[in-house]
Amino acid sequence: MANAVTDCSTTARLALCDHSDRRGTVDGAWWPPDYLLRTALVDLVSVMGLTLGSVRRVLYDPTVFPSAPARIIRGNTAISVDRYSLVSRDTIYVMGTHARNALLYVVPPETAEARAGDLLEKVADAAHPVSVRMLRALASGRLSADGAIG
Repeated sequence: MANAVTDCSTTARLALCDHSDRRGTVDGAWWPPDYLLRTALVDLVSVMGLTLGSVRRVLYDPTVFPSAPARIIRGNTAISVDRYSLVSRDTIYVMGTHARNALLYVVPPETAEARAGDLLEKVADAAHPVSVRMLRALASGRLSADGAIG
């Protein structure tokens, strides 16, 4: 299963995979266009709302995203955007209603489009839970593009 938010390129910005409760795994990967959460979160919250129901809170690491709004207003709803140092630097946590949440690996915005696209495709097509460790290796180039995830 994959949902995508796109900018002017043809590469998806978000890929979701099957949920797992296993430690170290993620529910998907997100490739933000930049480190400015004020603009990047609007699209992410919109798409994640389709999966999680209304998004009520987003947790992020302030060392990765230095500038973020305290909340995002979407329609009549205010979504809290909170700094949280216990979240892994390369993940973002999106909390929906009724205890439906998603942990997303954040592909660095400076990642080349081809590499980011390959990573997101592998996440969307994964047959098994996807680990943060494997996504880090793939994003950094330490794992070949032919390497299987899951």
